[in-house]
Amino acid sequence: MNRNTSRVVLCAAAAIAAVTATTGAASTPPAAESTSPVAVSVHALVTESADVAALTIPDDFGSVMGYRPRVQDDMAENPHGDCSSPVPLPSEFDSACRAHDLGYDLIRYAAATGTTVDPQWRRSFDAQLEGRMHAACTDRADDGPRQVCDAAASVAATAVDLNSWRQFFGAPVAEPALPFVFGGAGIVPIALWGIATGRHARRRLLTTEPVSRTIEPA
Repeated sequence: MNRNTSRVVLCAAAAIAAVTATTGAASTPPAAESTSPVAVSVHALVTESADVAALTIPDDFGSVMGYRPRVQDDMAENPHGDCSSPVPLPSEFDSACRAHDLGYDLIRYAAATGTTVDPQWRRSFDAQLEGRMHAACTDRADDGPRQVCDAAASVAATAVDLNSWRQFFGAPVAEPALPFVFGGAGIVPIALWGIATGRHARRRLLTTEPVSRTIEPA
């Protein structure tokens, strides 16, 4: 490995480590604000059951964002959402990704309707995504596949954190995180994988047929 490549790896590792250090402890739910319907909804999505949280979704969310959320797999979610990743992720993450998409869309709704975006909202949704991805891995009975799933969850969560950090934890802008991280000699993914795996070792998260229903305005 030449000197320039070493610098790329070290800089990438330092940047990613800084992001995980500043966002890894951001799982504290945002405080509920009676003055902001969006803040109340964000708090409910992070701390309450899906059915309770669904009742807090603003009535005009559908007209502003173009869809009504639904409840599936005990999560309120964007029915059209997915895991936005250029690399395949375990199918167990699909529900968590759709719920994360709803969280991001709620932040976008806030920005579109003139509500000040609290950076803690995005941090909370990102932390929730990571916890749910790791929780989904527990369904794998064998240690080997479960460890691979956990490693994928940590890598995906680190990439999401990095993208949120780049966007100053504001309203999400549609741009993939992983291609940015994967730039440069194919070495950065190795740094990302190593740091994400260490991140999972530091923060192990304990955590039928789906029935879905659309969330209608109250």
